[in-house]
Amino acid sequence: MALVRDPYFWKRFSTAVHLDEEANPAKMETPTSEKCVYPPDVLSDEEANRKTRPKDTWLERERRKSKKSLIWGFVIFFCIILAVTGGVIVWWLSKHNWLQSIEP
Repeated sequence: MALVRDPYFWKRFSTAVHLDEEANPAKMETPTSEKCVYPPDVLSDEEANRKTRPKDTWLERERRKSKKSLIWGFVIFFCIILAVTGGVIVWWLSKHNWLQSIEP
């Protein structure tokens, strides 16, 4: 199986699928058992009229996963930077004799 060489192929593909889902909502309709029911105080005016909304699409799940991994990447990066900075500060203080106790 050949790989897709165009870097924007999957973006165009997922956009086309999304547009197709919007164009044919009756064909993509989920059964009633797969719909989420929300209390009226959580919904906006438009959603309050419908009382239900379909579950997340594949594209929304992929975007959420991508966003979550980006956030975790930044958290891990800043934890590493904080640990390295702390180590450098402790090293510098010990080198300049700031960490030794003063004896009377």
